[in-house]
Amino acid sequence: MKVLTSILIGIFIGLIIALLLLQPKKEAEPEEMEAKIVVVDADTEEPIEGAKLKLKTTDESCRQLSLETDENGECTFTYTDAEAVITLLRASKSGYERVEMEDYELSNFEDDDLVIELKKQDMSDRSQQIGATGALKITLMWDDPTADLDLHIIEPNGYEIYYLDGREGHMVDHATGGELDVDWQPNINDPDNIGENAVWARPPRGTYQPFVQLYGPEDIGSVDCTVIVHQENQEDKEYTFTLNGAGSRADVPSVEVQ
Repeated sequence: MKVLTSILIGIFIGLIIALLLLQPKKEAEPEEMEAKIVVVDADTEEPIEGAKLKLKTTDESCRQLSLETDENGECTFTYTDAEAVITLLRASKSGYERVEMEDYELSNFEDDDLVIELKKQDMSDRSQQIGATGALKITLMWDDPTADLDLHIIEPNGYEIYYLDGREGHMVDHATGGELDVDWQPNINDPDNIGENAVWARPPRGTYQPFVQLYGPEDIGSVDCTVIVHQENQEDKEYTFTLNGAGSRADVPSVEVQ
């Protein structure tokens, strides 16, 4: 009896050991590594706060990223594949020229931070490249090619010039000669020349009230933009805004035509 009991115990222990050996081994969690990107002014080397970065990588843990720099011009992200690369990096900030780079190896972060220099842009010069020029010209510009912003102007006669769902009826006021001659749309227009423009050859006297609306997409975050108001025989006026989410609006200071 004792012999049989010993045999059964041996068989039981053997089965347990076999089951343990057959258990699939848990794969070790991949090690997370941190990458830091710093954005600075190309001329002063001062950090730039609020710069927007969009990245696409071949790392499964961070395929697409949207980042924003802090007060030190820094932002960080984690990755797990040191052999992966950043296939596209776009850095932008209102008032600066956008920077794009490709094929940056993530392994480079093991040795040093990635420093991106943004060069200041003359927004008045840029506005002259968008649409026609007249005695009154109001130009909206931004850098994020995924964002759809709309420029609206309420004229002294109460008519509102803006893009209305593909219908051109509101883009031209035949009574004043005012026209929204450039309406930029994502995936349709040139991503290197983003902006909208309204122009009057001979604007009637009175108050013009421009405003900007962030149309979409629905999951958009914050978007920086600049409005340049050009009036004949006057210095250009420049206004910058940050719009937060689809449907948000920014009112531009009114424009007086004497």
